[in-house]
Amino acid sequence: MKRNLFIIIFILSINLSAFAFKFSPMSTTIGIGPNDNSALFFLENDSDQAIAVQVSLAKREMDIFGVEANAIVGSELTLYPTQLIIPPNEKRSVKVLWSGKDQLTKELAYRLIAEQLPIELEKDKSKKASIKVLLRYIAALYVKPADLNSDISITDFKVVDKKFIIATINKGKKHQVMTNLMIKFIDEAKNKEVLFKSEELKGINGENILADSQRLFIFPNLGKFSEIGVNDKVKMSFDKD
Repeated sequence: MKRNLFIIIFILSINLSAFAFKFSPMSTTIGIGPNDNSALFFLENDSDQAIAVQVSLAKREMDIFGVEANAIVGSELTLYPTQLIIPPNEKRSVKVLWSGKDQLTKELAYRLIAEQLPIELEKDKSKKASIKVLLRYIAALYVKPADLNSDISITDFKVVDKKFIIATINKGKKHQVMTNLMIKFIDEAKNKEVLFKSEELKGINGENILADSQRLFIFPNLGKFSEIGVNDKVKMSFDKD
C-alpha cells in the first residue's frame, strides 16, 4: 500500500471544477490532554453551487502486507457536524474531539472520511447537468500522547520462490512514514556493499508503518537484489518525523 496521506476517489464526473470541494488537512495528530485533544478539518466549496458533504470516522489497522481494515469507531472520538450543506464559495469546518481514556500506551490511528453526497442537480434526467458527482477524501488522524517515538528496523530478509522479502517491525509507539528511504546490504567478508536508494525501492519507500506493527515488502529477486547474501548485514535510513 502506498503512502496514504490522502486518497481521492472520483466517480462519474463531467465537470469536476463546477462541483468539487477542497479539504484539509490530509493528516493531523491530536493529543489526549485537555489542551490538545481536538482538531479542525476544513471543507471549502469553491464552486457556484451548493454541495452536500457527509463526514465520518473509522479505525485504521494494517496487516503485514499493508492491506488496511477500517472498523467502526466507538465513543472515544466525537465528530461534529457529520453532515453539511456548504453554500457556493463558502468554507465550513468539522471538529474531532478525543473523549476516550486519559492514558494511552501507544498512538492510535484513524481515518476521517469526507464524501460529497450524490445529489440531484437537475430534475430533468435528459440534461447533462443531471449527472451526479461523488468526490471522496480520506485523511489520516492520529491520537498520540506526548513523548512517543517510532523504532523501525529490518528484522529479516530472504529469498522465497524467486521473491526477495524484507521484513520490518516498528517496535515504537508512534507511526512512521519511511520517506527518502535508503537500504544498504553489507558483505563484510567480501568487503562489498549493495546500496538501494529511494528511487530503487518502489513499494517500500514512503510506506507508513503504524505503531507496534510489522510489515513485509516483496520484490522480484532480480538485479541488485540477486547480489545480496543471506549473511549480509543490513542498514536502513530515512527521514524521521
